[in-house]
Amino acid sequence: MLSALLPNSISAGLVPRLTSVSWPALLLFYLAPWFLLIDSISGALQQTPLALPWSLLFKALLLSLLIWQLILWRCISLLLISGLLLLALAGPAYSYLTIPALSSRGAGHFIASELPLLVKALAPLLAFGFFRQFCRRYPDAFVVMTDRLMLLSYGVILLNLALGLAGLGYTAYQPMDNVAQPFLGLKGFFYSTNELAVVLLVVSGWLLWRSWPTHKARYMMISLLTLASAMLLLTKTGLLGSLLLVVCIPLLAAKPGFYRQYYRQLLVCLLLALITLLLVIWYAEPLLRAAGLYDKLAYAYQQRGVLGILLSSRDLYLTVVWQQTEQHYELLHRLFGVGVAGVSVLLKKYFIEIDLFDLLMFYGLAGGLIFSLTFGRFFYSSVAQLAVHPLAATVLFINIVLLGVAMLAGHVVTSGMLWLPWALVNAAVYNARLATSVTGGKPAVARGPDERSA
Repeated sequence: MLSALLPNSISAGLVPRLTSVSWPALLLFYLAPWFLLIDSISGALQQTPLALPWSLLFKALLLSLLIWQLILWRCISLLLISGLLLLALAGPAYSYLTIPALSSRGAGHFIASELPLLVKALAPLLAFGFFRQFCRRYPDAFVVMTDRLMLLSYGVILLNLALGLAGLGYTAYQPMDNVAQPFLGLKGFFYSTNELAVVLLVVSGWLLWRSWPTHKARYMMISLLTLASAMLLLTKTGLLGSLLLVVCIPLLAAKPGFYRQYYRQLLVCLLLALITLLLVIWYAEPLLRAAGLYDKLAYAYQQRGVLGILLSSRDLYLTVVWQQTEQHYELLHRLFGVGVAGVSVLLKKYFIEIDLFDLLMFYGLAGGLIFSLTFGRFFYSSVAQLAVHPLAATVLFINIVLLGVAMLAGHVVTSGMLWLPWALVNAAVYNARLATSVTGGKPAVARGPDERSA
């Protein structure tokens, strides 16, 4: 099936046999591709007697398997992540011990308030550590798992949006007071629109790269489906990010000498793109009205100017949260973070929805370190592989787009849906099998080692 949908895919029969020492990796190989489907099913069951946190339980299982496998592989990065976890909990624990309104609720409430977001923030680094080891030990199995996860996730997104068009599922946004919105967007049975939009960016980015240039017709089909999906989700970051991916991936995947050979054609394309941009600006109002975005953006502009359109009032939330925490907590406490519960006792709306500032407010310096190390590690790996791997330029571009999204709309580092596909594409730049599949050569990758000899 993979070979029918993606060029140069590897047959599942060539997957290396995982030994008993790697049983968690074996389970993850088969379970991980289903994560987004479980998310969707969990959302669909919310209004039924079977409404349980199925998605949370499934991801807890995946993380437990992942951590156990890293322990079996004696991965040193696990120690660093454990240290970050303990450091990040220091400030919230102090809040719990010193604020009567929090300590009276018990330790269970403290763990339920602080641990989920912190685990989500650390999950990309954890998953990257696992997938890089998995990629090195089992390169063919890594490609099979990645293709399965991306294809299945993309299909689940399209299915949910199709169900939304049929009148099932949830709207992407709630109606706003004083704003007439004929179309509120669609998200199927998923909970978070913004998180679904960034998952769409990463998943479609992978599929677009795997399709170009071997199957240009498939590339066009995925491009149209991705742009249509982004329009149905009705997020600014999703629309802009999808458009950038569709346009830039062929340019990023160009072979050496391409720009010199075709510079005249590229100049003509650039001129046409500029003319198109001018036409879009000229007809911006009818286009935005057709997309259902005009009234919402006009209202944001009237309230907060251009910054209101870019940040959707997140700068206002940042100011309020900063002022409240500055008023009620000491500087040293804020340096170590006051915790999710520490902010929630002051404000009903306590998420800023800008990842860096959310993590700084909740976990202080440790939160800033988590954000910086996550993007720093991913940028380093993609930049280091630029000269040797054809995927690296595309992954670097995806990371740049996600950094912009994290600073404008959040739900990237703190996403419960993005960590698996994001870690996979970043680990994929170390897979030599993918590099040879693009160039058409034979894979020069040894099969995974027999861990019984370790």
